[in-house]
Amino acid sequence: MRNFLSWTTDPLLLDPAPLKQEVWFTANQILEKHQSEQYLLKNNQLHPYPILVRKIDFVSGERPLQSFPYLVLDHAWIQKVRKRSLSIAEKVHYYFKGCNYNKSIRNWQKKIISYLENQQRLPFPLFRLVDDWESYFYEKLAVQFQSARGEAFQFPLCLTEDLAYISGVVIGDGHLADYFVNIIDYSKEHIDLIAALLVELFQSKIEIFKQSNANAWNVNILGKWIVRFFNFLSGQPINARKYPALREPLIFQKNDLFRKAFWRGVMDADGSYKTIISFSSASQRFLYDFSAYLSQHNIHCRFYTKSVFGGISHSFTVAGESRKRFAQLIDTAHPQKQDELRLLLKKKVYRFSPRIPTLEKQGIWIDQVIAFNTKKMLTHYFDFQLIPDLRFKNLGNTIQHLREKYHHKQKHLSSQLSITPSLLSKYELDKTAIPVRLFTNMLSVFDLSLKDFLTKHNQLTFQIHKSKCQFPTHPFDTLFTILKGLQLKEGGYFTVIGLPDYSITQYKNLLCNCFRIPKPQTRKFCNMCLSKLIQEFCILRN
Repeated sequence: MRNFLSWTTDPLLLDPAPLKQEVWFTANQILEKHQSEQYLLKNNQLHPYPILVRKIDFVSGERPLQSFPYLVLDHAWIQKVRKRSLSIAEKVHYYFKGCNYNKSIRNWQKKIISYLENQQRLPFPLFRLVDDWESYFYEKLAVQFQSARGEAFQFPLCLTEDLAYISGVVIGDGHLADYFVNIIDYSKEHIDLIAALLVELFQSKIEIFKQSNANAWNVNILGKWIVRFFNFLSGQPINARKYPALREPLIFQKNDLFRKAFWRGVMDADGSYKTIISFSSASQRFLYDFSAYLSQHNIHCRFYTKSVFGGISHSFTVAGESRKRFAQLIDTAHPQKQDELRLLLKKKVYRFSPRIPTLEKQGIWIDQVIAFNTKKMLTHYFDFQLIPDLRFKNLGNTIQHLREKYHHKQKHLSSQLSITPSLLSKYELDKTAIPVRLFTNMLSVFDLSLKDFLTKHNQLTFQIHKSKCQFPTHPFDTLFTILKGLQLKEGGYFTVIGLPDYSITQYKNLLCNCFRIPKPQTRKFCNMCLSKLIQEFCILRN
């Protein structure tokens, strides 16, 4: 018997089970797992099937075909599918088993033929079972779909600056409802600009109207699959509060033009250029994502937090000397904010040096960690090979296990590494810490990479000369928060400044637990190993 594909086991359906929309897998989660091929075609175009179709569509309601988008086909493909209708119907029969819509093979064939001849379209899951179906999308910038009722929309197959910009606007001033995306702005000109971009990108129905209870304009673009598209790109939830989930979309970070366009859209939604350049958000993480990106371009910010009706607002202002760099990097497409920014750039910048205690109260000091340096990563992992005198400690069991697993004698392996067997023995007995570069060479003997090794370890112990510490293998929010409370000095020394919500004693305990270092007796301590790691993999405030 032939082994037919089922919707329950289809590798192109991202969710492991029929999940509700608030817990769908999005691009952020997939990219964090380094599995971007799940939503890409072979030529790096966006794959519409895993984005538009979800497993829950197969079990929601008595007529699941109404839940799917319908792909509009040209004459050549209609003829190709028509000739293969029986074999496709057989696959569809098995693909839909276990959902609420079981039909015989013959009935499926009649349905396929009816769709092709009378409507020139096909429900997307049916087209997915056509041989060589993915070639339909190759070299196209977009493809045309319809809802079951015939409402047309377009799916962009390529990331563009316009798409990144609109995504930023939606995250800032937008809301994802079940069947439409709503964007609100005080400027009718900006709403018209957004509407034109939405029509160009998605070719779906647009509604523009003035909000009756406020001096603001709204634009709605209709279509639940457009909602799904924005949810997938950014992780912004559907029909829920967005601020707890806000973060910079990882999908735009691979291209700096897209990244600039995204943050331009965010600023056009939630930024201000009236008297200063400022940005506010209810999401502290989102604010830090933005400020970290600006820091990479030598743009300095001052941070503020205040209580507002309904919660806490986090904001930053761009320092006067950084205004021109900000304008060159981010700019604005908002008609009214373009005029405001132009006037602001003409204003004289008054330079001053706040007192150090004042800055420290604001959580700002020189040589403070402000971001992780993504250019020194092995796809989300720190590239420890960049520190020549760094050594791994306590890897003796790992080295011995790898050597025995790949059937190497100490003598044979040591000769390949150009070291003595006695030195290799010391590494295996943890009598000597092994240099990172030597360990990397050892991994290559076994056809492994340093990244392969790091993916299986959350943290490792390191040594430089007599200095030791434990350090994570990849960046994460808690690590960044702890590092912000330190000020780096010369010669491997640190000054403990601490964090607002912790006493100095509590903060010192955090340091000890995170890095496995002796508890500092005063506010100053020395650890050359930790200092080298931070200087290499973090961006410091100058």
